[in-house]
Amino acid sequence: MSAEIPDEIPPDCMVYRVAKKRDIKPNGTPQSDCFSDKEADDGSSYYMSVYFSDEMQLAGKSVTDLQQEWGSEYTVLAFSAADLREQVWRDSNDEFPGHGACKRADDAERTRGQKRKLAKIAKIAPELP
Repeated sequence: MSAEIPDEIPPDCMVYRVAKKRDIKPNGTPQSDCFSDKEADDGSSYYMSVYFSDEMQLAGKSVTDLQQEWGSEYTVLAFSAADLREQVWRDSNDEFPGHGACKRADDAERTRGQKRKLAKIAKIAPELP
């Protein structure tokens, strides 16, 4: 990881979650299932994949680039790291810069209520058409 990117995620860092366009309600609000957790390969914990704006920007990538990487059937939801109130960490991969993850502090799967709260906070990234 580049030395310019701190391990700690700044609270004002924008966080992006990729979601299927079909999961966005007509009023632009995402369905709560857009924030479902993925179980780790070893079954040890649940987490949700996200992308961090600071690392994307350093790599010269935009929200539009992220959406195009996933394809036209996807959109990108935006919220701040402070909105998560969960454990967040950088989890770089070779697919796209800025990849990270978040999970509940107790390693349990995110509840329906927690997903609904995220759905109320998240908005389609304003950079997208």
